[in-house]
Order: sequence, then structure tokens, then C-alpha cells
Amino acid sequence: MLAMIEPRAEADRTQFEAALAAAMIPLGLPLAASQVTLLWTHFERVVEANRHFNLTRITTPAEAAVKHYADSLSLLTLPGIGRNRKLSLLDVGTGAGFPAVPLAIVCPAWRITAIDGAGKKVRFVAETAEALGLKNLEARHARAADLARELPGRFDLVVLRAVTKLAAGLTEVSPLARPGGRIVFYKTATMFVEELEAGRRKAESLGLKMCTPVDIDVPAGDEDLHRRFIICERPAR
Repeated sequence: MLAMIEPRAEADRTQFEAALAAAMIPLGLPLAASQVTLLWTHFERVVEANRHFNLTRITTPAEAAVKHYADSLSLLTLPGIGRNRKLSLLDVGTGAGFPAVPLAIVCPAWRITAIDGAGKKVRFVAETAEALGLKNLEARHARAADLARELPGRFDLVVLRAVTKLAAGLTEVSPLARPGGRIVFYKTATMFVEELEAGRRKAESLGLKMCTPVDIDVPAGDEDLHRRFIICERPAR
């Protein structure tokens, strides 16, 4: 269990909240004050845990607010993904809890499972979920290929945020998406065409439909974060 965390400087929290609001409001995703408080508390825990083992290179408040939190929540801008809609989501390679923790905070109707192959990271996410009262978030020490044998076709959404290339990721997670479900990769707008084409071929071989990529600009002051979502759908039966 992590030791009690000392509060960071009020200036840091102000910077975090200002950067987060500046990113989320233009995306049409305003947050309640209670949600912002929980996001900030998660960030405090990430910074503290980062002193003991590597969770992230991004630890400045304003940068983390955009590149971790607003970016994680930009998933909610995609068509057909509503924060009040009941659905099950699997976060593959969650690391410090991105996007699982921000999504669990903002989407209490969702049931979220976060997996990672590193036990320390899973324990951190599990302890954080308990500390924040996120009863809709479960963290498990598992790999996608192993979970697919246990929970095939279980999830409405399977998300992978900057963890692997498309073809390799689809091979691992395809069995986890239910009929009518979607697999969503968080990629950059500068991703290589070769990766996209290899992913398209793999999707077709797995009986998935790759949709037109969706580009989202996450406001980040002078330099926006350019996010590209690659979405593959499993046809409904």
C-alpha cells in the first residue's frame, strides 16, 4: 500500500485544472468539479508512485492534464460512445491507469477492466481505484491473450493506447470483443501508412471491419495533440 501522499502545491493544481478545462471544453466534454478532483488525486498518486518505479515520463501538471487525462477522455468524442450508456470496456496495457482511471471517473455507468503485464502497475491501479472509490474499475494482472481464453467475446469496447502496432494488437485482442463490439486504438496522426495497411489486412483476416480513421485535435495551448483513432468493428451476429 502506498504511503499517505502529501498535497502538491496549490499552483500545480491550478495549472492542472486550467489546462484540463482548456482541453475538455472545446471537445464538448465539460467535467464536474468532483470529477476534476478525482482526476487530480489520481495524478498526485501517479507522481508519488513514479518516485519508486517507472509509470510515466510526463509529470508536469499542465502537460499531464492534456497528454494523459484529456487524451484518455477524447475517446468520448467518437460516435456512439456516450458516457451515460452502460457498456463494458477493456483497457489493454493500462500502465498507470490510462485511459482506464479517467474513463472510470467520468463514466460511472461503464464497467471497466484494466489489464497489464506488470504486477506493480496493476497493484497501483487497483489501490488507486479503491482509494478513489471507483467501484466500476477492476485491475487485473493479465495479458490479453490469456484473458481471451477466460473471457472470450465479453467486451463492448477494447481499447489500446499507444501499446502496440495494429496488426499485433488485433491478433491478441480480437477474441475479446463481443459481436457488435469495437476495438479502438489510440494512435497519432503521423502513424505510418504501412502500419495502417498491415492492420487493415489483419482486420480483414480476422473478420473485422476497419472503419475510416477518426482524427481528433486535443487542445494543448500553442501545440495541439493530434490523436488518430483506429476503430475496428466485429459484425453483429
